[in-house]
Amino acid sequence: MTQADVVVVGAGAMGLATAAALRLAGRDVVVLAPEEVSASALAAGMLAPAFESALDGMSSPDAARLRHARDLWVDFADQTGVELYRDGAEWRGPEAEAMASRLRDLGFVAHQDGATVFTPEDWRLDARGALAALSRGIARRVGRLIQLEPVPEGWRLTDDRNVVSVARQVVLATGWAPLSCGVPLPPIHPIRGQAVRVSGPCPDHVVRATGVYVVPQGDGGAIIGATMEEGRNDLAPDPDVTARLLSLARKACPELEVAAVVSAYAGVRGASPDGWPYAGLLRPGLGVALAPRRSGWLLAALVAGEVVRALEGRDPGPHAAPMSPGRFA
Repeated sequence: MTQADVVVVGAGAMGLATAAALRLAGRDVVVLAPEEVSASALAAGMLAPAFESALDGMSSPDAARLRHARDLWVDFADQTGVELYRDGAEWRGPEAEAMASRLRDLGFVAHQDGATVFTPEDWRLDARGALAALSRGIARRVGRLIQLEPVPEGWRLTDDRNVVSVARQVVLATGWAPLSCGVPLPPIHPIRGQAVRVSGPCPDHVVRATGVYVVPQGDGGAIIGATMEEGRNDLAPDPDVTARLLSLARKACPELEVAAVVSAYAGVRGASPDGWPYAGLLRPGLGVALAPRRSGWLLAALVAGEVVRALEGRDPGPHAAPMSPGRFA
């Protein structure tokens, strides 16, 4: 049996961000996660409060919460070594005037030029590089949690390799999949997203259009995405979807005509009934960082801060209530 101060279960964006925030707060952290690639590693890495708010029809207070989540990344990235690309994002297409108006109504800066709208308020990061940076200095144990139970010292965890550990506190950041560990979780449903990675000429900043986005990657090429398929958790890419995404992307970005497909893939994220994540205490000593829908990277620093405050018994932040794990109880 091993002992730990805090165990974070899960190594996606929100799990590793929470582990990094705990480490920065002086806590001794162990991350428990299987070896498989997380959906966060496959993501495009957009920190996009402006276009996400406009496309989802959000209210001004909800848009302000996403902007705050993005702003938290400035200090958090500096503290953890994550590189931010603050090069903005562009909308291309016939809805440019309506999009510019929607962005401005939500309080975002938007510059329209004919059929394009540019906002400097949407940023990005390299997902795999960010995961590596957030992992630095944190102990990692390979395994899948199968049993979690309260004990006088805190929580006892048993993984699928039959390793038992006791932690004073635990954070569940396990993604979309149902967790049969003996502790009921708030409602989460899967959303599948299919994307395409290409190499070759691509835009030097994010380009969005109806039904598609193109995000340049640090190693060259771009990620083209992505579908939002509610209730699906299968991972086999659909060739027809790949063809449609490529067609939409090449229409928006003609330079992609000569880009070569590197891979088509699908990932699955969890979502709550209202689309906001769960961040805080589920039980004493048991935190959750779950269900970010498609904005896991954008919300990661905000969620991590809320979880750390909750575990340490500090006053919740101003954005805690909409992310309370018990709001559907």
